[in-house]
Amino acid sequence: MNIEEGKVVTLEFKVYDNKNNELLEDTKEVGPFLYIQGFGNFVLKVEDSLEGKGVGFKSKIVLTPEEGYGEREKDLIIEMDREQFLDFEDIYEGLDFIADLEDGEEQSFIIKEILDDKIIADGNHPFSGREVRFEVEVKDVREPTEKEVEAGEPLFEGF
Repeated sequence: MNIEEGKVVTLEFKVYDNKNNELLEDTKEVGPFLYIQGFGNFVLKVEDSLEGKGVGFKSKIVLTPEEGYGEREKDLIIEMDREQFLDFEDIYEGLDFIADLEDGEEQSFIIKEILDDKIIADGNHPFSGREVRFEVEVKDVREPTEKEVEAGEPLFEGF
């Protein structure tokens, strides 16, 4: 079966900073990555490069910041009062949390620095501003279940 819109794709991949070859992410550490082709849940250029390919296909795909995770935005680095974290059991540098923005949207942030009464958080994707290289291998391609189509993403029932 080949990758086409609506198919569930299972990938193993590594992501490198293409400039300095730093390994940024490796699915071998967390398990394979699953997504539904064409549903917009993965990096578009990677999805496009996999269209029509089958199990066992391997590729290296280089993405500019614009094609990958965007440029870094200074507006997404914010200073928050420590009091805003009273409901958290523990706060530490590297903590990933969701915050409500003024426009009603939610944004993921990572705590970058903890000062006495202030927290510096960054809402940029950790790979933003970088030219990245995906080294991918297609491990499986299958039809989605009805529940997965409704959810718009692979479900891990039975795993």
